[in-house]
Amino acid sequence: MAYPVPYSAPLPFTLADGKEIIIDGVVAPYCSRFSINLCAGPTFDNFDAALHFNPRFEQNEVVRTHKCGNWGPEEKHGGFPFYRGAAFQLKIVVRHHAFQIYVNNNYFTDFNHRLAKEAVRYLYIAGDVSINRIAFSDVIINPAVPLTLPISGALQHGKQIVIQGVPRHGAQRFNVNLVCGPSFDGCDVALHFDARFNFGSCHNTVVRNHKSSGSWGGEETHANFFPFSCNTPFEIRIYVEHHGYRVTVNNQHFTEFNHRIHPVQRVSHLNIQGDVNLSQVSIQ
Repeated sequence: MAYPVPYSAPLPFTLADGKEIIIDGVVAPYCSRFSINLCAGPTFDNFDAALHFNPRFEQNEVVRTHKCGNWGPEEKHGGFPFYRGAAFQLKIVVRHHAFQIYVNNNYFTDFNHRLAKEAVRYLYIAGDVSINRIAFSDVIINPAVPLTLPISGALQHGKQIVIQGVPRHGAQRFNVNLVCGPSFDGCDVALHFDARFNFGSCHNTVVRNHKSSGSWGGEETHANFFPFSCNTPFEIRIYVEHHGYRVTVNNQHFTEFNHRIHPVQRVSHLNIQGDVNLSQVSIQ
């Protein structure tokens, strides 16, 4: 999806520790400069800006500053990781003390808060750049299990769910569920991804299924390998695509599960339960 530039839109959440903003784009071949801004209003022309992130090709500098009536002092350290005509990914992670900024999955810099982060209402992008993806992520660190997490704005095509954790010693099973409401037991389940180490008749099997009106559907168990081991960290990524859910484990394709419950926007909660310790969960 291509976004028009200049681009301005309200943020889907109030900025708080752990929130992420992810922007994929391509620098124009003739680029002089572009900017990514977190503002109190639609632009920085008439509103304050908590973060002005401004790669300037004529100086090979990335300027960071803020605006509170007037522009504040500029920060320029950290190198210049952008190239004309090249794709990039910028990730802004909101921390208690600062905006933590990554470029192409590499840490770039911290920009300490000069204005209250809670005052930010808009993402504003301008300059010689094209934007093809904007994602917003809620990141939860070390959540307790069982976990039930609301999905901001419900599930949509193009979203990703990222789960990092470690199966416990002697684990029998753990499962990840996309649920059409706050209750795993009482609501429809669009995806039940159930890693069974030793449960019932199942040994080292991942069962995929859905539940509608209280009844479970047909199980899918085919797989080329079992990607989990007790006491070994894993990362599950669930990609919401038009035909179904695509699942990778540790950056390897694992399975696909065609949609059985429509539309996907019915899914409103992520549920995780079983013999697993979670280190990080995010919805992008």
